[in-house]
Amino acid sequence: MYGKYENIKIRGIASAVPTKVIDNEQCAEKLGSRRAKKQVLLTGIRHRHCVKKGQSASDLSCVSAEKLLQKLQWDRNDIRVIVNVTQSPDVHTPSTAMIIQKRLGIGEDCLAFDVNLGCTGYVSGLQIIAALMQNTGGKGLLFVGDGMYSEMPEIPTTDSLLFGDGASATAIELEDNNPMFYAQKTDGTRHNLLSVALDGTLTMDGNSVLLFSLNEVSQSIKECKKHFSIEEESIDYYILHQAQKLILEGISKECDIASEKVLTSFEEYGNTSTATLPITICNNIQEIQKKKHVRLYLCGFGVGLAWSSVVVELDTDCILPIEVTDYSYNDL
Repeated sequence: MYGKYENIKIRGIASAVPTKVIDNEQCAEKLGSRRAKKQVLLTGIRHRHCVKKGQSASDLSCVSAEKLLQKLQWDRNDIRVIVNVTQSPDVHTPSTAMIIQKRLGIGEDCLAFDVNLGCTGYVSGLQIIAALMQNTGGKGLLFVGDGMYSEMPEIPTTDSLLFGDGASATAIELEDNNPMFYAQKTDGTRHNLLSVALDGTLTMDGNSVLLFSLNEVSQSIKECKKHFSIEEESIDYYILHQAQKLILEGISKECDIASEKVLTSFEEYGNTSTATLPITICNNIQEIQKKKHVRLYLCGFGVGLAWSSVVVELDTDCILPIEVTDYSYNDL
């Protein structure tokens, strides 16, 4: 599925991660196995930031949003849409987006809801909010983030060495002559290859996910560029879901993408699920801001199985550095 919006302008991106840092090399030592130590080398994930007890993804989202809104000086009553993409809501009901709305002091004339998506969360979220804003007008806020790893197992597993926590806020407006191209695919027949049960148990068929990433995801990037006649020279940077080093290197090789154009954040933050793309953008602020304007190819893939791409241009002065915080909110 392909589509295009002519009038979507990203005004700003801000991200936040928890203060608590876990050293994967130390975890591998605890596991005491060659497999764990080898995994750290293959994945490239050295550290992960994980929420402390009582801290949530919405805390990180609100920290990001406050920083962004302060920079943009937006009137909060002009915000018409809040989309919060997360797999770790504060409560089952209502949507955490409504709680975020209250905490940020955004007016009632606003649509706010959650979306349960994982690795494709940011690119799919951009598509969702772009579609809604064609009718609502005004300004929009897209939140993505998860905060699930405060309670790490006493003896970590190799899978638990992959994931970290983080969140982001993206400010969006309607403005003519700002095209956003997108491609979206979903295959629910393979949902069981990567899933988390209601009790929090993670199930992952690592080999199948690896093959999916190298085959379907790589092919979709080639097809998307061909469909929209996007020349390689026109893409400044690729921001891919930060699954792990092995997968990103494989996709880059399959798609013949120069390594210097593939930006990363997994080394310090691991796989932060819905938030990997904006965190990677903010993590590479110094590189990206070498230019005043950049064209980015964003690609998310994983849980679902789903894979999705967005090609968008943005002004680099709208990117803010990552905030590291132990902030948590209590309204009791």
